[in-house]
Amino acid sequence: MTGGLSIRGRWGRIWAGYERQLAKRPVMTQMATSALLWSAGDILAQRLVEQRRTADVDVRRVVLTAGFGACFMGPVGHFWYHNLDVVCAKLLPAGSPGFLAAKLAADTAIMGPAYVLAFYAWGCALIDGSGLEGFKAKITQDFLPTFVAELALWPLFQAFNFTRVPLQHQLLAVNGMTLVDACFLSWARSQDDWVATVTKALQEFKDSRSAPPAPPSQMAQGHGA
Repeated sequence: MTGGLSIRGRWGRIWAGYERQLAKRPVMTQMATSALLWSAGDILAQRLVEQRRTADVDVRRVVLTAGFGACFMGPVGHFWYHNLDVVCAKLLPAGSPGFLAAKLAADTAIMGPAYVLAFYAWGCALIDGSGLEGFKAKITQDFLPTFVAELALWPLFQAFNFTRVPLQHQLLAVNGMTLVDACFLSWARSQDDWVATVTKALQEFKDSRSAPPAPPSQMAQGHGA
Protein backbone atom coordinates (compact mmCIF):
# COMPACT_ATOMS: atom_id res chain seq x y z
CA MET A 1 0.00 0.00 0.00
CA THR A 2 1.74 3.19 -1.13
CA GLY A 3 -0.86 5.96 -1.28
CA GLY A 4 -0.94 9.04 0.94
CA LEU A 5 -3.23 9.79 3.83
CA SER A 6 -5.75 12.59 3.43
CA ILE A 7 -6.22 15.01 6.36
CA ARG A 8 -7.96 18.38 6.19
CA GLY A 9 -7.78 21.70 8.04
CA ARG A 10 -4.88 22.87 10.21
CA TRP A 11 -3.78 19.31 10.89
CA GLY A 12 -3.91 18.73 7.16
CA ARG A 13 -1.38 21.53 6.58
CA ILE A 14 0.88 20.12 9.31
CA TRP A 15 0.54 16.66 7.80
CA ALA A 16 1.33 18.00 4.31
CA GLY A 17 4.49 19.61 5.69
CA TYR A 18 5.46 16.34 7.31
CA GLU A 19 4.93 14.43 4.06
CA ARG A 20 7.06 16.97 2.17
CA GLN A 21 9.90 16.48 4.64
CA LEU A 22 9.41 12.72 4.49
CA ALA A 23 9.77 12.82 0.70
CA LYS A 24 12.86 15.07 0.79
CA ARG A 25 14.64 13.68 3.87
CA PRO A 26 13.05 10.33 4.72
CA VAL A 27 15.67 9.04 7.16
CA MET A 28 16.12 12.34 9.04
CA THR A 29 12.35 12.79 9.29
CA GLN A 30 11.87 9.26 10.62
CA MET A 31 14.69 9.86 13.13
CA ALA A 32 13.02 13.05 14.37
CA THR A 33 9.56 11.53 14.76
CA SER A 34 11.01 8.40 16.40
CA ALA A 35 12.94 10.53 18.91
CA LEU A 36 9.83 12.57 19.73
CA LEU A 37 7.55 9.58 20.22
CA TRP A 38 10.07 7.51 22.20
CA SER A 39 10.75 10.41 24.56
CA ALA A 40 6.99 10.83 25.04
CA GLY A 41 6.70 7.10 25.76
CA ASP A 42 9.38 7.28 28.46
CA ILE A 43 7.74 10.32 30.05
CA LEU A 44 4.46 8.38 30.19
CA ALA A 45 6.30 5.43 31.76
CA GLN A 46 7.77 7.61 34.47
CA ARG A 47 4.61 9.61 35.16
CA LEU A 48 1.90 6.95 34.84
CA VAL A 49 3.58 3.61 35.55
CA GLU A 50 6.28 4.66 38.01
CA GLN A 51 4.03 7.46 39.36
CA ARG A 52 6.76 10.05 39.57
CA ARG A 53 5.90 13.69 40.04
CA THR A 54 6.73 16.02 37.15
CA ALA A 55 9.65 17.46 39.12
CA ASP A 56 11.04 13.95 39.67
CA VAL A 57 11.06 12.87 36.01
CA ASP A 58 14.53 11.64 35.03
CA VAL A 59 15.29 14.04 32.17
CA ARG A 60 18.56 12.29 31.35
CA ARG A 61 16.67 9.01 30.86
CA VAL A 62 14.11 10.74 28.64
CA VAL A 63 16.85 12.24 26.44
CA LEU A 64 18.70 8.93 26.16
CA THR A 65 15.48 7.07 25.35
CA ALA A 66 14.80 9.66 22.63
CA GLY A 67 18.32 8.91 21.40
CA PHE A 68 17.37 5.26 20.99
CA GLY A 69 14.39 6.29 18.90
CA ALA A 70 16.57 8.54 16.73
CA CYS A 71 19.59 6.26 16.38
CA PHE A 72 17.93 2.86 16.14
CA MET A 73 14.22 3.00 15.38
CA GLY A 74 14.47 5.89 12.92
CA PRO A 75 17.12 4.66 10.46
CA VAL A 76 16.81 0.91 11.10
CA GLY A 77 13.02 1.01 10.98
CA HIS A 78 13.02 3.07 7.78
CA PHE A 79 15.22 0.63 5.87
CA TRP A 80 13.63 -2.43 7.47
CA TYR A 81 10.04 -1.66 6.44
CA HIS A 82 11.03 -0.50 2.95
CA ASN A 83 13.20 -3.53 2.21
CA LEU A 84 10.79 -5.96 3.87
CA ASP A 85 8.12 -4.84 1.41
CA VAL A 86 10.50 -5.05 -1.56
CA VAL A 87 11.82 -8.52 -0.72
CA CYS A 88 8.40 -10.02 0.02
CA ALA A 89 6.97 -8.50 -3.17
CA LYS A 90 9.68 -10.28 -5.19
CA LEU A 91 8.74 -13.62 -3.66
CA LEU A 92 4.95 -13.36 -3.43
CA PRO A 93 2.13 -11.38 -5.09
CA ALA A 94 1.85 -8.02 -3.29
CA GLY A 95 -1.28 -7.82 -1.18
CA SER A 96 -1.90 -11.57 -1.16
CA PRO A 97 -2.45 -13.50 2.10
CA GLY A 98 0.95 -15.15 1.64
CA PHE A 99 2.59 -11.73 1.19
CA LEU A 100 1.08 -10.48 4.46
CA ALA A 101 1.95 -13.72 6.28
CA ALA A 102 5.57 -13.50 5.10
CA LYS A 103 5.91 -9.88 6.25
CA LEU A 104 4.39 -10.69 9.65
CA ALA A 105 6.60 -13.75 10.10
CA ALA A 106 9.78 -11.85 9.19
CA ASP A 107 8.87 -8.86 11.34
CA THR A 108 8.09 -11.09 14.33
CA ALA A 109 11.10 -13.39 13.96
CA ILE A 110 13.74 -10.78 13.01
CA MET A 111 12.74 -7.24 13.93
CA GLY A 112 10.91 -8.25 17.12
CA PRO A 113 13.89 -9.83 18.92
CA ALA A 114 16.34 -7.26 17.47
CA TYR A 115 14.19 -4.42 18.80
CA VAL A 116 14.10 -5.84 22.35
CA LEU A 117 17.82 -6.70 22.34
CA ALA A 118 18.76 -3.27 21.00
CA PHE A 119 16.73 -1.43 23.63
CA TYR A 120 18.19 -3.45 26.51
CA ALA A 121 21.71 -3.00 25.08
CA TRP A 122 21.16 0.76 24.73
CA GLY A 123 19.88 0.97 28.30
CA CYS A 124 22.75 -1.03 29.79
CA ALA A 125 25.37 0.91 27.82
CA LEU A 126 24.06 4.44 28.19
CA ILE A 127 21.14 4.79 30.60
CA ASP A 128 22.14 2.81 33.69
CA GLY A 129 25.76 2.13 32.71
CA SER A 130 25.72 -1.54 33.75
CA GLY A 131 27.76 -2.48 30.68
CA LEU A 132 28.23 -5.88 29.11
CA GLU A 133 27.80 -7.85 32.33
CA GLY A 134 24.58 -6.00 33.09
CA PHE A 135 23.35 -6.65 29.55
CA LYS A 136 24.09 -10.38 29.84
CA ALA A 137 22.25 -10.58 33.16
CA LYS A 138 19.30 -8.57 31.84
CA ILE A 139 18.94 -10.67 28.69
CA THR A 140 19.27 -13.95 30.59
CA GLN A 141 16.53 -12.93 32.99
CA ASP A 142 14.21 -10.70 30.98
CA PHE A 143 14.58 -11.27 27.23
CA LEU A 144 12.20 -14.22 26.83
CA PRO A 145 9.34 -12.88 29.01
CA THR A 146 9.71 -9.44 27.39
CA PHE A 147 9.59 -10.89 23.88
CA VAL A 148 6.56 -13.03 24.77
CA ALA A 149 4.83 -9.93 26.16
CA GLU A 150 5.64 -8.08 22.92
CA LEU A 151 3.95 -10.87 20.95
CA ALA A 152 0.67 -9.98 22.66
CA LEU A 153 0.75 -6.59 20.91
CA TRP A 154 2.78 -6.42 17.73
CA PRO A 155 1.61 -9.19 15.35
CA LEU A 156 -2.01 -8.03 15.50
CA PHE A 157 -1.05 -4.37 15.17
CA GLN A 158 1.34 -5.09 12.31
CA ALA A 159 -1.35 -7.02 10.45
CA PHE A 160 -3.37 -3.77 10.48
CA ASN A 161 -0.29 -1.66 9.71
CA PHE A 162 0.82 -3.72 6.72
CA THR A 163 -2.64 -3.81 5.14
CA ARG A 164 -4.09 -0.36 5.94
CA VAL A 165 -1.19 2.09 6.31
CA PRO A 166 0.85 3.39 3.33
CA LEU A 167 4.40 2.01 3.28
CA GLN A 168 6.04 5.39 3.88
CA HIS A 169 3.96 5.87 7.05
CA GLN A 170 4.31 2.40 8.55
CA LEU A 171 7.24 3.36 10.79
CA LEU A 172 5.26 6.38 12.04
CA ALA A 173 2.38 4.03 12.89
CA VAL A 174 4.80 1.73 14.72
CA ASN A 175 6.22 4.66 16.67
CA GLY A 176 2.69 5.80 17.52
CA MET A 177 1.98 2.40 19.05
CA THR A 178 5.35 2.65 20.76
CA LEU A 179 3.86 5.33 23.02
CA VAL A 180 2.24 2.36 24.73
CA ASP A 181 5.07 -0.10 24.22
CA ALA A 182 7.83 2.27 25.37
CA CYS A 183 5.96 2.70 28.65
CA PHE A 184 6.25 -1.04 29.17
CA LEU A 185 9.83 -1.40 27.89
CA SER A 186 11.16 1.61 29.81
CA TRP A 187 9.54 0.37 33.00
CA ALA A 188 10.65 -3.24 32.44
CA ARG A 189 14.22 -2.17 31.74
CA SER A 190 14.34 -0.11 34.96
CA GLN A 191 13.22 -3.07 37.12
CA ASP A 192 15.56 -5.68 38.59
CA ASP A 193 13.00 -8.38 37.70
CA TRP A 194 9.85 -7.06 36.07
CA VAL A 195 8.14 -10.45 35.99
CA ALA A 196 8.56 -10.81 39.77
CA THR A 197 7.27 -7.26 40.26
CA VAL A 198 4.15 -7.97 38.21
CA THR A 199 3.60 -11.34 39.90
CA LYS A 200 3.83 -9.73 43.34
CA ALA A 201 1.42 -6.94 42.39
CA LEU A 202 -1.10 -9.43 41.00
CA GLN A 203 -0.84 -11.58 44.12
CA GLU A 204 -1.38 -8.57 46.37
CA PHE A 205 -4.40 -7.57 44.31
CA LYS A 206 -5.78 -11.11 44.48
CA ASP A 207 -5.24 -11.24 48.26
CA SER A 208 -7.00 -7.90 48.74
CA ARG A 209 -10.00 -9.12 46.73
CA SER A 210 -10.25 -12.43 48.59
CA ALA A 211 -9.75 -11.05 52.11
CA PRO A 212 -12.94 -11.54 54.21
CA PRO A 213 -14.78 -8.36 55.26
CA ALA A 214 -14.35 -7.21 58.85
CA PRO A 215 -17.06 -8.48 61.26
CA PRO A 216 -19.83 -5.97 62.01
CA SER A 217 -18.69 -5.69 65.66
CA GLN A 218 -15.18 -4.66 64.61
CA MET A 219 -16.61 -2.19 62.13
CA ALA A 220 -18.78 -0.68 64.82
CA GLN A 221 -15.81 -0.45 67.22
CA GLY A 222 -13.79 1.23 64.52
CA HIS A 223 -16.52 3.83 63.98
CA GLY A 224 -16.85 4.33 67.72
CA ALA A 225 -13.13 5.02 68.07
